[in-house]
Amino acid sequence: MPHTTGLQVGLVFGLVILAGCGPEKELPTTVTLTPDRDLPTLIAVPPQSNPAAAKIVDRCLAASTEGHPERIGKAKAFRLAMKGVVIRQGVEVATIRRVDAVWPDRFVQFDEFNEGGPVRVIMGLRRPVLWARNHRDGQSTKIPVPESEQYEAVIAAEAVGRYWMALLVPLTDPKTIVFDPKTETVDGQAVSVIKASVPGCPVFTLWFDDKTGFLGRIDFMQTEQLGSNPIAKTFILKDHRLFSGLMIPGKIGYRHNGPVVESWAVDSWDFVDKIDDIVFDAPK
Repeated sequence: MPHTTGLQVGLVFGLVILAGCGPEKELPTTVTLTPDRDLPTLIAVPPQSNPAAAKIVDRCLAASTEGHPERIGKAKAFRLAMKGVVIRQGVEVATIRRVDAVWPDRFVQFDEFNEGGPVRVIMGLRRPVLWARNHRDGQSTKIPVPESEQYEAVIAAEAVGRYWMALLVPLTDPKTIVFDPKTETVDGQAVSVIKASVPGCPVFTLWFDDKTGFLGRIDFMQTEQLGSNPIAKTFILKDHRLFSGLMIPGKIGYRHNGPVVESWAVDSWDFVDKIDDIVFDAPK
């Protein structure tokens, strides 16, 4: 059987992992669907940001940059390295992942694992081109990727939620509208919840720890293919620590319609001035 990895689990991003999921306290990880999440396209986005929601964002940006929110700009181009355990067809597979990316529409993701022998899966996006390859036993083969504008747009939007939202980059974009501020209580502690509309993306629901100001959870719904049901996607961000002047998560978990399917421990998150476009092109 060919190792198409995440392509068999919804999006290409479905190469997912499960690491230690202990009972430690964190922002809520169970996904409870509400009408606006079930019908994400019907969420009414106001023409401009709500001042109270913008204030929550400003506090997060200050807390995450040691009071220098301009530092977020350097996170637009990054190199990320992390380790975890992939869950694929119910099996846990130790995985190393490396990502190079440039905001807002270029990334290449390298996954290495050892399921029946060394395997490397590479997936890249340089809009509008999406591609994936499988390397095994010295052979390199193409992984079939649906050739549709909608599928490519879904991958690009998930990349925004998966990587750049964790770095807070979209929250500094003047085109992003934040609204619907609420206060929730989790394990007896207050958290602030807002919605964020980023151009070309589903509406994100963002959860902020009131004690630290850090972003701790990202929720969104995506319909991956025409006629399919929306999928609830959640990223859990924990263990915030300093990477090149930014307080950002050192541990990242991903839930897909409820269950945990990824959990990463970050080794390094490096910000660079530039990554050449050729890095994101499919191999010849």
